[in-house]
Amino acid sequence: MSINGTFGNGSEELPLNAAGITAVTAHALHHGLRDMRRGMTEGQDVDEAMPDNPSDMIDLVRGLLSTAEHPPSRPDGRAGQEEAWQQFSAQILPNLIDKVDNALAGTTNTAGIPATVIGAKGDLAERTCVFAEHLQAQRPCVSVSVTGSLRRLFATGNTLAASLSVLVHLPQSPLHAATVTKASALMSNCSYAHRLTEQGEWIQMAGAPLVPDPEPGYVLLPYSLRHLEEALRRAGYSDVQFVAPDEITPAVIEAVLEHAVPAAIHCSGHVLNSAVALVASRHGMAVRLYGPNGKALEPWEASQMICKAATSSHPHLDGLIIARDAVAAMRIGRIVNDDRRDDADLGNWDL
Repeated sequence: MSINGTFGNGSEELPLNAAGITAVTAHALHHGLRDMRRGMTEGQDVDEAMPDNPSDMIDLVRGLLSTAEHPPSRPDGRAGQEEAWQQFSAQILPNLIDKVDNALAGTTNTAGIPATVIGAKGDLAERTCVFAEHLQAQRPCVSVSVTGSLRRLFATGNTLAASLSVLVHLPQSPLHAATVTKASALMSNCSYAHRLTEQGEWIQMAGAPLVPDPEPGYVLLPYSLRHLEEALRRAGYSDVQFVAPDEITPAVIEAVLEHAVPAAIHCSGHVLNSAVALVASRHGMAVRLYGPNGKALEPWEASQMICKAATSSHPHLDGLIIARDAVAAMRIGRIVNDDRRDDADLGNWDL
């Protein structure tokens, strides 16, 4: 399997396969996040060449001095700040989708039909319907969805504030998935896994975790499972970390896939935000369904689960245990099973 296509290198264009579409999409999103941050700190025109002619330079300076600091319609103080951030946050995802559209615009794919990019318009329910329609009709599509808050990501710089989930469907090809954060871009299908290096190149992973030895004392959970802390500490997890539900996906990517935390429990969530299930499974993690006797998921099972949920009346995935090895996943699973057996009302459980 190759990640094919030109990627702007000027060579003869080749049709993109599903991996190529996923790579172009994830690359555009990752660099889009960085470009937006750079624009906030350095200005939108930092790369514009300064004029060589002195008179042109004078005109440029005059233009800068005559430009109002704020648009006339913008209120002063806190109200103006809030308005500016509302406008900025409303444009983050559409701008990112535009970058994906532009990156894919000059390409062809192996299906011979342009891929529809889903994500800029509609709520989760509407975008899920569009994604499901494309799956069922065997039409190429790319879904981009946000977990967490991109506004909070740019306001605080907290890398756990948001991540992007990418699902790519191409007829006659297995589902491809990617996760994108400010710090990383990972992609996979049922057979292969790749990561984007700091130099902007995709490298294939061997199927083992990036960091070979986990730090055994750590575990990551959503706040809703704080009652498991004592049982986890008895099991040897000396540092139990709790995360807000909307931050659990970027937290798992950062702590388990990118660093040395051995295991985490991932909240149940919407299917369009579920790329982490397939990405984690193919990037060397052990992925198990959360719950009594939770089943271990191979990558192809995670892919099937995503497609089935997307085309069902309940487009959500159950919670998952994502661990760096099968033993850690089973240890967490046993603690969950014991706790659920002790609970008198199983219907009250909610991740």
